[in-house]
Amino acid sequence: MSLEDFEIVLILKNILLITFPLILILLFLIARFFAGRSILPVRTIIETSSKITKDNLQTRIPLPENKDELFVLSENINNLLNRVENAIEREKQFTSDASHELRTPLAVIKGTMEVLIRKPRNQQEYEEKIAFCISEVDRLNHMVDQLLLLARFENQKQNIKKETIFLNAIILDNLTRFSNKIDEKKIKVITHFENDFYLVSDNYLISIIISNLISNAVKYSNYQSEISISLTNTSNEVLFSITDNGIGISATDIDKIFNSFYRSDVSNHSEIKGTGLGLSIVKRLCDLLKIKIHLESELDKGTNFILSFPLDNLK
Repeated sequence: MSLEDFEIVLILKNILLITFPLILILLFLIARFFAGRSILPVRTIIETSSKITKDNLQTRIPLPENKDELFVLSENINNLLNRVENAIEREKQFTSDASHELRTPLAVIKGTMEVLIRKPRNQQEYEEKIAFCISEVDRLNHMVDQLLLLARFENQKQNIKKETIFLNAIILDNLTRFSNKIDEKKIKVITHFENDFYLVSDNYLISIIISNLISNAVKYSNYQSEISISLTNTSNEVLFSITDNGIGISATDIDKIFNSFYRSDVSNHSEIKGTGLGLSIVKRLCDLLKIKIHLESELDKGTNFILSFPLDNLK
């Protein structure tokens, strides 16, 4: 090799020895830059998640600009946080309402007993006050039973016991249970069953639904009025309908009537007692059993509830 060619090789060698490490460092910095940008959404998710506590559920993860897997992950986490926040808010509201509703009959009982012992009274007054306290205790027990029922079937689909049930018999059995109250108010009950209907569902839960609807119809019906109950079927479902000619529900209350502890305005009917839990239980159980419930009502005219049992529940 000539001396000139050898010198050129040495120069190239020196250049490579200097530039190669520089190129490696430059590539490392470029790779680190792009890697940092790519994991920036992950870092944002980690930082935001660390700020979320039971006292700070309003914080949400900013969604990345690119709609990639990280965008889907962030969106799903935000949706999960929304559900958790809503569940906690409902629990807080439910606890607050339950505490208030349980405190009311206890305060009434306490007040009645305090008045009773202030001075000697005759036997009739004692009996009246004690009977009143017993009725309030019964109301309190009923409310506790309904609260336990709501808690039991919050999200427990595994508790559904599928069996063949005779829907006509369940309706008639529940009418028999309320026969005394029906006779007291001289209510005429009209039943119309197109056929014998057998369903595959939970007998206990269906009975609770029917019982609550009949109880409400009787409770809010006027003296010497009518209650109509029918069972019909279409091409894809069985329809249970119960209609009363009672005090009805105002249009502003219909959307709220299935909320726990909510009661429609009965200020003109102070004798009607209730907990505001019956229809909430009905709605919860209908959702659990995949039964559609429809409500039609007009103030001072009456109310109509319709249950739609899907075809796949038919026996």
